[in-house]
Amino acid sequence: MSLHSGPYTGVRPRFEDALDAHWLVEPSNQLSQSYVFECLDLTVVDFNYRQINLQDIAGRELLYRGPVGLLPLAPLMRQEEPPEVVLDKCAKRLKSEVEAEDERSILYIALAALSSLRFPKELILKALEVSKLENLPFFDGIREEWETKGEIKGRLGMLFDLIETKFGRVPDDLQIRLTSIKEQETIKQVMRKAMSAETLEEFIAKLEN
Repeated sequence: MSLHSGPYTGVRPRFEDALDAHWLVEPSNQLSQSYVFECLDLTVVDFNYRQINLQDIAGRELLYRGPVGLLPLAPLMRQEEPPEVVLDKCAKRLKSEVEAEDERSILYIALAALSSLRFPKELILKALEVSKLENLPFFDGIREEWETKGEIKGRLGMLFDLIETKFGRVPDDLQIRLTSIKEQETIKQVMRKAMSAETLEEFIAKLEN
């Protein structure tokens, strides 16, 4: 597979091409496996695949010269540049190399979604052209998830402040347990239990009910 830097044609790179590209192939980071499905003594499906960890793979060549259709993967790879530079480069390449507006919008949303796995939303929104994303229904879901995560983080901060004010330092095991809460209503219930408890032991006991 040859790497190109010309205009994006709308034909996305094949999955096997992506795995065979030399900037994704580092033997020490691969886990080779095979899958076989048989039915009535006949082999219906038989293929080999390789599992790779993108965080362990150098992504500079993909970022600057790789297929533009795979650019959304760049933020997940090991980069020499800081996150804002990586996102800015991805955004500029998408803008200059992807001619079709709908194709570019899809790649923008893929870039935003995958970047959110590693980078804070403020950095992503600053680096990408959000105006190109807002008309896509996918972006509403991502934005709602970001907002929900932000609200949950804020409520958890209030919960920890309450517990520390009443009972002192939050034990590590309790902190891990409370941090795993993902629903706002559950956080409200825990806060009520913390306010009604007289001691840390009583609060922990209330959590079991």
